[in-house]
Amino acid sequence: MEKLFRAVNEPQLGGFIQQSVEEGRAFVADWYAKADRIPDPEECRRRVGAHMPEMLGLFDCMTGFAGDDPAMIAALAGIDPPPLIPAGCTVRAFTRPRPSMLRNYDFHPDATSAVILRTEWSGRHVLGMSEGISGLLDGVNDVGVAAALTFGGRHVYGTGFSIVQIIRYLLQVASDVKEAADVLRRMPCAWAHNVLVQDRSGTSVRAELAPDRGPLVTEGNAVTNHQADVEPFPDSARRLDTACALVDDVEAARAVFVEGDLRKEDFDDWLGTLYTAEYLPSEGAVTFRWRDGSWPQSLTHLEPGERRVVYSA
Repeated sequence: MEKLFRAVNEPQLGGFIQQSVEEGRAFVADWYAKADRIPDPEECRRRVGAHMPEMLGLFDCMTGFAGDDPAMIAALAGIDPPPLIPAGCTVRAFTRPRPSMLRNYDFHPDATSAVILRTEWSGRHVLGMSEGISGLLDGVNDVGVAAALTFGGRHVYGTGFSIVQIIRYLLQVASDVKEAADVLRRMPCAWAHNVLVQDRSGTSVRAELAPDRGPLVTEGNAVTNHQADVEPFPDSARRLDTACALVDDVEAARAVFVEGDLRKEDFDDWLGTLYTAEYLPSEGAVTFRWRDGSWPQSLTHLEPGERRVVYSA
C-alpha cells in the first residue's frame, strides 16, 4: 500500500487548481449526487460573500475554471458537502523549545489528495496539505498561525461549509489565535469537526464545531476525535490522554507521533496514519514525517517534487 505525495507552488490561482477541477469532476458529480440538493451558483456566491467576504474574489476566479457545473462550484465553495467516511487524527501543540504543533492525519491512502500546496492568494502566503481542491487539512500562514482539523466523532450533518474550506479561510485572514477563534465561532460547519490553532506566541485554542449546536472554543493544546458531553470512542479517549500527558517539548514527543502510541495502522478500517506534520508557526515552516523519512517545506523555500510513501497493509 503506497501513496505519492507532491509539493506544488501555486502563487496565484492557475494551473494546479484548473487541473484539479478537471480531474475532480467525476468524483464531485458522484459525491454531490448523494446530497438532498445542490445549491445553485448564485446561492453559493451569496453564502461565500456573507460568511467569508475576503474569499469572494478567489471564489469568482475558481468558478471560472468550473464552468457550468453546479456541483463543482458548490465543492469549490465548500458549501453543504455530502457526508464522507470520517478520518481520525491527533493534534498537539507545544511551546518548547519553540512554538510548534504535531499532527497525525489518519485516513486511507486512496481518500486523500496528498498535495503539499504553497499559495500567495490575496497577498497572504499559506502552506499546507491541500484537500477538496482549494481547501486545507492543515497549514500555516506568513503571520505565524498554524491550524489542523480532526473528525469530531459524531455523525451529524447539516448546512454550512466544509471544514477544509474553513481551515483555508482561517489561514487566509487570521493573524493570531484570537482572530482565528473569532473565525471558528462564526463559521457554520457542515459536519462535526475539531480544530487546533496555534500562533507564533505559543498560545493555542481548541474548537469543537458541529451543525447541530453552537461552537465551543476554549484554551487547549490537544484534540482527537470526540466532543464534549458525548461518549468518546475508546481509541479517541486513549489518544487524547496520551497526547495531553506528553511533556511540553516537541523534540521529546515527536517519536510518539511518528512511530509510537499515537500512530495508527488500521488501514483495513480506513484509519492509518498517512503522515505526521510538524508545524513551526513563527518560521512559516512544516516538516512532513514518516517512519522512513521526512520532507521539510517552508513558505520561503518550497521544494517542489514527489515522495512515494509505502505503508504496512
